Amino acid sequence: MTGFAKFALSVQKVRAAIHSRRKAGAKDQRGSSLRTEPAGPPPSSPWDLPVEIQIRIFAYSGITDFHPLRLVCKAFYQLLTRNEHEIVRQYLRLRRHGTLPSPIDDDRIYTRNPGDDVVLLSDLFPPSKSARGGHLYTFKYLHGLRRRQMLCSRLCYYLADRILDRFVQTEPAVMKASFPAKRNERNALVKRGIASIWFHLAPLMYYTLYFLESYASARREHTNMLVQKYEAGQLPVPLPLDIRERMYRELQTRILQSPPFTNTAALVATHHCMHLLVSYIRYAMSPDGQAEINDSWISSLLTLAPFVRIVEFFSAEIGDGGSQRTQRKEFMYNFYQDTTMYEKDHMNSVVFARATAQNLHGSVQDIWFTAAEAELRNRRAIHHDVEHVWVWSGIPIVFGCPDCHPTRGWQA
Repeated sequence: MTGFAKFALSVQKVRAAIHSRRKAGAKDQRGSSLRTEPAGPPPSSPWDLPVEIQIRIFAYSGITDFHPLRLVCKAFYQLLTRNEHEIVRQYLRLRRHGTLPSPIDDDRIYTRNPGDDVVLLSDLFPPSKSARGGHLYTFKYLHGLRRRQMLCSRLCYYLADRILDRFVQTEPAVMKASFPAKRNERNALVKRGIASIWFHLAPLMYYTLYFLESYASARREHTNMLVQKYEAGQLPVPLPLDIRERMYRELQTRILQSPPFTNTAALVATHHCMHLLVSYIRYAMSPDGQAEINDSWISSLLTLAPFVRIVEFFSAEIGDGGSQRTQRKEFMYNFYQDTTMYEKDHMNSVVFARATAQNLHGSVQDIWFTAAEAELRNRRAIHHDVEHVWVWSGIPIVFGCPDCHPTRGWQA
């Protein structure tokens, strides 16, 4: 039998397995069949292939395919369950050019090629360590990576959309003189500009998310440690707000003095991304810049549910995916739940003095900016170049911070 004939026979077996699975019966029967372990040897796979080859085949699946594949038949379920570790490792190797996630160091260079985003993302967020040694390569880990990637991608798209929308509104003469008169051609150029900014922002947003998640984790660990001291009678409570502010700044400084931010270029790029993010949150709240904006509200948006609420905020602002009014109500409800949960957190109330409504979460400068500017001064990198995005020929869009060297381009 030729190789093609064998492959065709394997495909027929897989199709037969899927067909029989669909006709298997009621939902409770399916559930019981998945939970019951076979008494004898495991059933044969629909493919007459070595397990190593089957693992490699499954590794070509998408992240969202693994759960449905488990429901195809008992053989698939057992193969995916028993070989989850190896399938995930193989999945990552295929998308990381043969490597696995490893700690970031200053010698490693990350490209901005479209296929390399998973390399940076999985190095920033490696799998958890196992108590028995090694790492836990699980489907849950892959879903976590995908969730982060989707959050960053959506936020980059929303920011790019807001940047180009503002450019079109503030530079009508440039748009009229430089771009085609036909509306559809002009819209196509705007979409291309959005894609260029989106592509440029993606790795910067991964660093930003890493900082916000690391900072949230560090705050939880620090609060747990203070609670333990309090319960042991070693801590005079409640701690004043200025001490809490100093503690939180020290936590941020430790993060910035650890990889990946030991790379000054990564620190500067993330600094610019944070400035861009906060400035467009402010712009969305007050396009004309006249309204007074509560900075503590923005700081809560950054810290209580990193990126999740920010994505909801911009989605509601743009009206992406439904009624803008409904989305805004959902965002405000979810954000209210976040702030209420934080205010009622028992551990925070035990060790910290109660803040007023104005400074419950502090100023937005207390998140990243003060610590990052101090770190840049220590590295003598406070003055640096801006980020350039060439969206159209001859029209660069630049974004950075107040300490950037002046340069030609439209300031996002």
